Amino acid sequence: EIGNILQQAVKLKSHQMNEKRKTYETWPFFVQHTLFHGEKDDFKVWRQLPFDEKRVHCERLKEEGNVLFKQGSWMDAIEKYEEAATLVRYCYSTDPGWRKNQRGIDDDVLVLVDDVGCTEEDAKWQRKHRALCALNLAACKQKLD
Repeated sequence: EIGNILQQAVKLKSHQMNEKRKTYETWPFFVQHTLFHGEKDDFKVWRQLPFDEKRVHCERLKEEGNVLFKQGSWMDAIEKYEEAATLVRYCYSTDPGWRKNQRGIDDDVLVLVDDVGCTEEDAKWQRKHRALCALNLAACKQKLD
């Protein structure tokens, strides 16, 4: 009896939460995960840097992912490829207590940042970088299957 009540409560809460994050649920997983990367101190700092400096960190993280991929460390490579893209396209919550309060992930307080720099060259690099990271993520996922 208690087990059934708890299952129903979980289903109800899940339904309520899904109603609050319809936009969030349409984003690819690696974009969704940027919400959590942003809680890391390094990423908080790096996201505030000028575009050229972010680019250096993006390239370094992607290269770290490449090394891990070559070593066969697929899960670690996935993390690096996600991180590599998270400095130029990411989401964050304007509610600093979103994890601790009952609100959770809520579209009303999420912001999607798409930093394309200041020039067309920057924008082109950003699109290519994100595409390469997505392809590398797909290659890792394929290796895991």
